[in-house]
Amino acid sequence: MGEPQRLAKRLAAQLPCSRSDAENYIAGGWVRVEGVVVEEPMARVSDEQAVTLDPKARLEPLLPVTLIWHKPADQALPEASALPDELAARWFAPASRFTGDRSGIRPLKAHRHKLLPLAPLEVASSGLMVFTQNPGVARKINDASSPLEHEWLVEVQDDPALEDAARREAVLQSLGKALFFDGWAVPSARASWQSERRLRLAIKGSRPGQVAHLTERAGLRLAAVKRQRLGRLGLDGMPAGSWRYVAAHERF
Repeated sequence: MGEPQRLAKRLAAQLPCSRSDAENYIAGGWVRVEGVVVEEPMARVSDEQAVTLDPKARLEPLLPVTLIWHKPADQALPEASALPDELAARWFAPASRFTGDRSGIRPLKAHRHKLLPLAPLEVASSGLMVFTQNPGVARKINDASSPLEHEWLVEVQDDPALEDAARREAVLQSLGKALFFDGWAVPSARASWQSERRLRLAIKGSRPGQVAHLTERAGLRLAAVKRQRLGRLGLDGMPAGSWRYVAAHERF
């Protein structure tokens, strides 16, 4: 009985193919060991274990992916710049993938590696968050010279004064005024009442705490904040805790 060897080495000899092609097949989710998909080229296999290549296997580059996640309220984000792999595996498990995902992308373990969180939400806030492996997407969302529009749904606490139409109009006027917040000039919000306790705000760019500051400046007591849209992409019915891929044709 020989010593266990790396799966990539075994597959390269078995097919045969180059070691780099073998690694691409494995990372692409096309290789099974004893009938179970294994996506780690460095996994060890023995001579007795059956290694098979999917008949539909294609040699193609692993392109960087971008994910949209519906962050639940009160979910804290890690301090690290990139999402730890173990946390990504939990948040972006296949079971929580949005059933409305139409990207056609096959989920792979490699897609959960080195995901950069963009435009992070505060702990108490919920809604759309973006994670990407694509530097171009990161630059687009972080570009302060051409900020994307963020759409927020804001729930406010009960206030008898809001039954007065003039008071409700005054709130919209306050929200529509630009302000200087946390050392930054914050643009005015396009605001509208969605119900007696819910406001819709659309603001170019985002600074932590700015939505709370805007609503408190208008004399409202904040109950909940949810980001519904970032640029052109929205939640579109995604339940809290679910995620989906951003398709190749979609743009922020």
